[in-house]
Amino acid sequence: MKIPYAWLFLSNPPEKYKLPRHVDYRTLNIYPTNKSLVGLNSLIEEVSIRRDVMIDLYSVNNFSVPQFTTYIDFKTSTNESISKFVRDLLDLSHYKQSQFRSSSEAFNYYKETLSEIGVLVFQAGDLELDVMRGISLYFSIFPIIIVNRKDEYNARIFSLFHEFVHILTRTPGVCDNFAFINQDQPSVEVKCNKIAAEILVPSSDILNYCDSYQSTEWSDNRISKIAHIFSVSREVIIGRLFELGKIDFYFYQNKLHQFNEEYMQIKRIKKRKGFLPPSLDICSQVGKLYARTVVNAYNQELITPRDASNFLSGLRIQHFEKVEKWCFS
Repeated sequence: MKIPYAWLFLSNPPEKYKLPRHVDYRTLNIYPTNKSLVGLNSLIEEVSIRRDVMIDLYSVNNFSVPQFTTYIDFKTSTNESISKFVRDLLDLSHYKQSQFRSSSEAFNYYKETLSEIGVLVFQAGDLELDVMRGISLYFSIFPIIIVNRKDEYNARIFSLFHEFVHILTRTPGVCDNFAFINQDQPSVEVKCNKIAAEILVPSSDILNYCDSYQSTEWSDNRISKIAHIFSVSREVIIGRLFELGKIDFYFYQNKLHQFNEEYMQIKRIKKRKGFLPPSLDICSQVGKLYARTVVNAYNQELITPRDASNFLSGLRIQHFEKVEKWCFS
């Protein structure tokens, strides 16, 4: 969906989308990148159009448009109070987290839970991670979070909650993914990382797994097991252990470097080259709430086949049955 077909018949060119004030970018690096800005701007424009589509289709169906006015004061609230608020809002418990069979299942659950409170969650399919790892755009109606599909599920989960904190607190910024210490990173970003980590791995829950272990007794295997229980990365776990005084700074820094090297090596070997069927490819990018809204409007003949195809990034009508099955699976 680059240029809507109907725009060809307009008497005047449509106004360009302006970047919202409250926008946050996440990349693999600490600082913004100048690479592929055209692709990044196209992505923001595309998801903004999807949001407009959602509002229009809700209006046509006489659905009540969800208002997202929840706000938390970033300066006066503690990390723990924000974390508790989010966990209560999403009805997230340690038991529920421990029941996820995989990180992909956890990610899909979090995506759908956020959509239920009116947040549109999309995935970027083509941008590299050093260009964009996550973006949030605040609106009072259908705020938007975008994560990068090329990232690992654990990292997408962390980005998802980091960006949700930005939406709740109306704070923009550019950040790296797992920084828990002020080392040139903007303090807002470090705090958002700490809040996201507290949401996913509450202090009271991880302390139950700590016992009296010292830094030298935290093996990679033990760290990985705890990370699996919470469906987060090992970087998040060692960040929490460091904050809680269970490991020292030297151990934290060494493990952070080790895990990053291992991650980059795996990425070089893996280089995902798998093929996604067209329906699954689009569904993965737009999410169930958006896809379901478009398909329902199409089935009720509220929009034309051409419109439905345009709204789903040019997906052909022949794939719609598979999209519908996915939406209600």
